[in-house]
Amino acid sequence: MSPSDLSGVKFRRLPDLKVFTETCAIRDIVMVSPDSLLLSNWTKMSIQLVDSRTGSTLSEVSTMPYYPWGICMVGRELAAVVHSSRRKLQLVHMRGGRLTPGTVLGVKADCWGVAGSGDNVVVSYNSPPWLEVMSTDGRVLHQYQDPGAAPTFKSPDFLTTSNDGFICVTDLKLYTITKLDSSLKVLNTFSDPQLSGPQGITSVGDGQLLVCSWNNSIVHVNVNSGMMTTILEGEDGIVDPRSLTYCPQQHKLFVCTYNDTDSIQVYQIE
Repeated sequence: MSPSDLSGVKFRRLPDLKVFTETCAIRDIVMVSPDSLLLSNWTKMSIQLVDSRTGSTLSEVSTMPYYPWGICMVGRELAAVVHSSRRKLQLVHMRGGRLTPGTVLGVKADCWGVAGSGDNVVVSYNSPPWLEVMSTDGRVLHQYQDPGAAPTFKSPDFLTTSNDGFICVTDLKLYTITKLDSSLKVLNTFSDPQLSGPQGITSVGDGQLLVCSWNNSIVHVNVNSGMMTTILEGEDGIVDPRSLTYCPQQHKLFVCTYNDTDSIQVYQIE
């Protein structure tokens, strides 16, 4: 099953992946390998590496006193997490299935989303809304800030990088998805009635995205054509989805909700 087929597939819900012994607020989730997931745990102020089949915690590092928000992989052995309201970006090393805290970089404002772009990271800000590409030693390489009265962004909360190197950003207030190149040149902006308050976003390859929508749905987006298709909704158990990630090897979708929970929802391609 190729990623480009996801707009027409059917998913069935599997038992939730129980990760915690108490309810926690998970802000973001990313697939590390077919066997492991990386989570930013707001409640515990930590980053957790968990087994994608059992939910058991494999490794954990504290982010105290900072609350983690967006998280991403930068290559195979480095993760980056942004700390909302603290103007910080923290690197986390991952070797041999173990997490160790790395450098904490200062950024210019409160940041929310982060995505890996080659050896660099892309960070999104809300006040004012803009984007930056940074090196992992903190140098700003590219910036995007709206130049005129018709803004491209009002609330760019989540972002991802596609397999072909493009950056895609959801805007919570404008109900849009914007595609940019690696130097932050805006290439296209998409909207659709199916997309309401988009948040978490993940690339599934070949110009295909899956996006969390506030109307209790998961929307498939083709960023080449702009076509959007709802693939999961409330009747499938989707309620207040916040973030998600897809495993092509297992054909599984992992969804974290806006509500505090002890589990991650899991869906399998039929």
